Amino acid sequence: MSFKDSLKGRFDKLTEDIMPPLVSSWKEVQRRLDELNCSLANRSVPEGRRAKVSELSLQEKAQQAGQGRAPARKRRTKASKA
Repeated sequence: MSFKDSLKGRFDKLTEDIMPPLVSSWKEVQRRLDELNCSLANRSVPEGRRAKVSELSLQEKAQQAGQGRAPARKRRTKASKA
């Protein structure tokens, strides 16, 4: 076994041992940051405006969803104008 193969084997073993805990820790950090972000967002909007902000957000989403489904309009032809 060459030195290169030996180092590669050690590196692969080290990677197998370290990666799962790192991935798990990173997911936990992301979850906590998401919770913090939601908490800060809730604090930034006064209680009286939350319902209105939520309603406006839903209306905006509904408009965006409906943009691709605009009703087709009939075109007037020369024959129909007469």
